[in-house]
Amino acid sequence: MSWRTILGVVALNAWFLVVGVGVLFALRGWRSWGELARLCGLAYMLGIAATAVVLVWALVLTVPFSVATVIGAGALVALVAAFAGGRTGRRLPSRPRPRVPGWSLVATVSAALVVVYCEAQFRAGRLASLTEFDGWFFWVAKARAIFSFGDLDPQFFRELPHHGYPPLVPTLEAAAMRFMGSADVVTLHLQFWFLLVGFVAALVGLLAPRVRPLFLWPPLLLVLVTPRVSGYALQAQADFLLEELLAVAALLIGLWLVDRSDWQLVAAGIVLAAAMLSKREGALFGACVVLAGLGATWRQRRTAWPRLVGVGVAAAAATLPWWILLHVRGLGAETPEAGGIGLFSHLDLAWPSLKLTFSTLFDYHQWLLVVPVAALAIAGAFVAGARRLPSYALLLFVFGAAALTYTTWAFPSIPITKAPVNPIIRLTGWLVLVTPAVIPLVLNEGWDAE
Repeated sequence: MSWRTILGVVALNAWFLVVGVGVLFALRGWRSWGELARLCGLAYMLGIAATAVVLVWALVLTVPFSVATVIGAGALVALVAAFAGGRTGRRLPSRPRPRVPGWSLVATVSAALVVVYCEAQFRAGRLASLTEFDGWFFWVAKARAIFSFGDLDPQFFRELPHHGYPPLVPTLEAAAMRFMGSADVVTLHLQFWFLLVGFVAALVGLLAPRVRPLFLWPPLLLVLVTPRVSGYALQAQADFLLEELLAVAALLIGLWLVDRSDWQLVAAGIVLAAAMLSKREGALFGACVVLAGLGATWRQRRTAWPRLVGVGVAAAAATLPWWILLHVRGLGAETPEAGGIGLFSHLDLAWPSLKLTFSTLFDYHQWLLVVPVAALAIAGAFVAGARRLPSYALLLFVFGAAALTYTTWAFPSIPITKAPVNPIIRLTGWLVLVTPAVIPLVLNEGWDAE
């Protein structure tokens, strides 16, 4: 590791932010430069999602992978976004006027704690070794192959385990390696630090003007200090990026339930597309987010459902090039062993799988009290008279728990245990990360309904 490799990762993520600002300009613009600063986290996540999806398409089309490819993909996204924003009449605001933002004591202290937390994570990631099994076994191996060969080498990827997993995360890792100038698997962990910081900034930027500080910061801090997040968020594999993307998409759809702004759905579609290309389970969990939105808009289904279904279909369509490539190469997509009607041949696994899901969600040693706090918040909002957002959050957890149960039930060969041979702990994280994204909205609506 050297300063050159660290600066390479910084440059790559600065480029993602620039691209994301262009996407944000096309989607909604900003009324002031201060508002843009607040939404930089969302812009960064949009830049990551859009650029990574285009890079996966480029790899499928056998475009040689290089620094120029990464810059070109981002430039293409930014130019299309700028053109679209110009066509819709977006304009940049005037020169900013100095203004001191008003911060409450809760927000100031909490923000300071988050900054200290992120600094500690940076120091941990800067010297982290690649010890996680899945990381060195196939996630980083795929990234190094893309870095070395410049493409999805047919023979190498055929021989790698889990070749049917979508390649968005190895593509991001390979991009980081290109900008670093080497396959430095130590400094690579800083890429995942940027993703974590971008996720936190996106939640704060979207929620800060919408909810009270007391509803925003405690759930976020609680999730950040859980043993699983604090200890594993910088691992060089796909789990946490998938969960971060799903949480941002869930928040955007939750905001759309209140505002009905089309840009929120378009942004959610971009993020969901990246989530579905991050890991096999991305499609299943992404469907849960869309289904929760459908359930929460039952009374407005004639106007709301076509838009929500359109988001899901568009996100799924973005993954088609990858699945077509798998089919062309004669590679399997690693579908569940007992998927579909095969589940009925293993009915004895249904109840143990459900129990495993709930015991994992409420596992204090992994997630502290995040899920019980979320359950109490949803129940309290219902008691206070709120309906729309508590219903959405409840459906997110119900559909999410059902999906997690399915991930165990559909694989009879995987033991029903929390041991590493079963990925249930890693998969459960998406509902935990959804909590600081959606529960502040639920609490705020419940408070206002009283």
